[in-house]
Amino acid sequence: MKHTICLITLIITSLSLFAQKDNTNSGLKSILQDILRAAGEDFVSLRGEQVSGETGTIQYLSTIQAPGSQENRIIGYAGPKKTDWVWESKLQQFEDIKELQKQYKKIYNEISRGSVKGNSKTYEPVSEYEHPTEEQRIWTNQFKVVTTKLMIDLVAEQHYQEWVIWLRVYNLENLAGAPSY
Repeated sequence: MKHTICLITLIITSLSLFAQKDNTNSGLKSILQDILRAAGEDFVSLRGEQVSGETGTIQYLSTIQAPGSQENRIIGYAGPKKTDWVWESKLQQFEDIKELQKQYKKIYNEISRGSVKGNSKTYEPVSEYEHPTEEQRIWTNQFKVVTTKLMIDLVAEQHYQEWVIWLRVYNLENLAGAPSY
């Protein structure tokens, strides 16, 4: 009986670890599919608890999380006629520029490795890859979702003494009132 219980425990633990590993390996591409589907409806299906934000914005926690991210939220920027929405994820933070460069390239490659298909949408890089350097405070590599105005931004930004990697999804056509990134 003890052997059976140990065997069942071992199987459950192994399956749990495999499921976690599989979820991590599915990475940003599968998460982006869900985000792109929700973008057409202003991310309503991804809005979690409303939280306080900067003046002129409405912020919600995102119900979908990028793997390994530190925070995920949906931000609404109040415009003259309507509110424009951005899904945003703070992926990673670094003190060392070399580690930032390595991880930024890894994330870029994961996103750009083939196109995501969801609701007949695919995306492609807007321009050639640009590698972050210490000379600038902010970099953005963008992907455009074909046949829509949806954009995916991969941003590296120096914030005080740290470097932060952000991932943002938004509708370019509607984002007139929001700050530029």
